[in-house]
Amino acid sequence: MSRILGKPCLAVISIISFLSLTACTGSGAVPPSANDGDGGAAGSGTKTVSLSVMTSDRFLELAKQKFEESHPDINIDIKEYAAAPDTGMKGPNTTIITKPDPKNTEKYVSTVGTELMSGKASDIIVMNGLPYKKYADKKLLENISDLMSRDKSFQQSDYYTDILDAMKYKGALYTVPIRFGLNKWLGNQALLANETIDDANWTWQDFKSLASKWLTDRNNDGKPDVYPLGYIEPNALIAMMLGANYAKFVDDAGKKAKFDSPEFIQMLKLAKSMYDEKIIPADNTDNNNVVFNPKSNIMMAMDMYSMPKMFFDGKAAYYNPPSENDGRGASFTTNMPVSINSKSANKKEAWEFVKFLLTDDMQSVRELNGFPVNRNGAKAQAESLKTLGTGEGGGGKGMRLNVNGKELALQPAADQDIAAIMNALDNVKQYAESDLKISDIVSSETGPFFQGQKTAEEAAKTIQNKVSIYLQE
Repeated sequence: MSRILGKPCLAVISIISFLSLTACTGSGAVPPSANDGDGGAAGSGTKTVSLSVMTSDRFLELAKQKFEESHPDINIDIKEYAAAPDTGMKGPNTTIITKPDPKNTEKYVSTVGTELMSGKASDIIVMNGLPYKKYADKKLLENISDLMSRDKSFQQSDYYTDILDAMKYKGALYTVPIRFGLNKWLGNQALLANETIDDANWTWQDFKSLASKWLTDRNNDGKPDVYPLGYIEPNALIAMMLGANYAKFVDDAGKKAKFDSPEFIQMLKLAKSMYDEKIIPADNTDNNNVVFNPKSNIMMAMDMYSMPKMFFDGKAAYYNPPSENDGRGASFTTNMPVSINSKSANKKEAWEFVKFLLTDDMQSVRELNGFPVNRNGAKAQAESLKTLGTGEGGGGKGMRLNVNGKELALQPAADQDIAAIMNALDNVKQYAESDLKISDIVSSETGPFFQGQKTAEEAAKTIQNKVSIYLQE
């Protein structure tokens, strides 16, 4: 198996990490419809459990198939609000992960939010972009922690409890991640060989202090020979800086904003100074001429194993991004947080399906397209890397990557590679929380600041006013 890539870009590395996966398939866009309240019987003695998701994928379709085979009295109705875009790439060993269209996301959030408030939402909801704390406060989401504790067949010790705990609100889970991704930077070890970086504790100011000595212009052409950080858009940088620090600016209850605080104003000024002082280039530059590439979101074990081999001439290592959070540990995101509608007439059946998504079997399938929250699933995913290049386990015989004209053969992972991946997962503790509406406000209102049209204080005041209005809705 061979793949040809042009200039490396971590935003599309998922093309590589999913070489061995089955292509995503969707059932096509399905118009959203309300649960009929009586279980939507599709046949004598059966119940129908509805699930709302913006765009379905092969994992959900496979889960539906397998669950219905083992639960003939329950049908799963996947309500897809936007079909996956046609990438033009087909084949049993190709999966392309694309960023969702913001307009589709906004429409999904608005439509499902309205359904929840009107009592007409699906039994199960994939909460991407939806403010789960807001709906939990309105008692519209089931307490999943209670379901877990009452179900003797569900062993919480089989899961990464730090990840589950990180998503709790007021001591309970109202949405559970089915899969997750890690926020990591790739560091250029050729340039960092003599550096000691405490990435478990460093802050953004610590990074900037270190970055100043990496900034060099040996040929005196007015441009740095090496940039401390690869190119990243200002709004993406602010989103990254907020990341696991979200709770510093929006209280845990989601009622009060603190964007006019000295801490946020200082964050804005620090971010802008990194562009002004050329710590971050004005546009894309050669990936080998940066100390850190900030665009990596590690989606699964294959990502973690292959990326360091693909960048900086194979001399790359992972680092935790800087953080202002007092609680340390790697941060994570999830693109499949699942909740159960508290008004559902099928809560028992809905929990059975959510629980099924978390089983060893489903968390071990290649179609998961993310790190499993189930420990046994994570171990199986990592262990599968031992078959790379052997033709076993879907690894693809003779798997080769072509990066910038250089061919790279992925060799089977060694025991120490597997151990490193499992150790990294054990250290994941911080949820990089976000709220779609707040993210849009921050992105929009920081634009004039980065362009020099507003002061940090003015931008922060505008953000504070708009977010406060939104939180009171």
